[in-house]
Amino acid sequence: MVAAATIWAASAPRPDVLIAGDGRGFAVRGNDGRLAIQHSGDSFAVREWLAADANGRDAHDQSLGQGIACDASGCIGKLAGGGLVAYAFSPEAFEEDCIRAVLVVASRGEAPADCKATVIDRGSWRQRGALILTRRGADFIIESARSKNFDRPWAPNWSPASAPREALVNTFGQSGQAEIGSRTRDATPRAEDIEADQ
Repeated sequence: MVAAATIWAASAPRPDVLIAGDGRGFAVRGNDGRLAIQHSGDSFAVREWLAADANGRDAHDQSLGQGIACDASGCIGKLAGGGLVAYAFSPEAFEEDCIRAVLVVASRGEAPADCKATVIDRGSWRQRGALILTRRGADFIIESARSKNFDRPWAPNWSPASAPREALVNTFGQSGQAEIGSRTRDATPRAEDIEADQ
């Protein structure tokens, strides 16, 4: 059983990009198979990412930032197998990022409509929480930390119909629907189950 569990764990797909629920950090899996992490907020997300990735590094390990380069306008990380992930600090960064990168995380402003990259904007993590992206060819499968039925006063419900533009644009700017899923199951009982005992 232990051997089977080890093989299963090793064969499970690992995400290529992680985006924090507050939008203040992201991680990119590089050619070495490890996550390169840029984070300016609480280190809780970093600790969770490392633990989920079976990575023994500490959240304050200096090597976490290797593979990510930053300047005043944003940060760039390189995906395994090629392709850049851009984290834009300002709208001025979009012009270059939309041409060079396959994925743009926009912390401020809104990317232009003709951006050739897949775009994750502020509305994405505000509506859906932390995001997990797995590359599949030219597109990304986007999974959310919040289920589609999650609806709380502090975190309103989102639905694929109202999903932000990153779900509708692939890396070549063509119209298409990215796969949107969730790693969590909503445990809210159905109305008919609640009323069954009445």
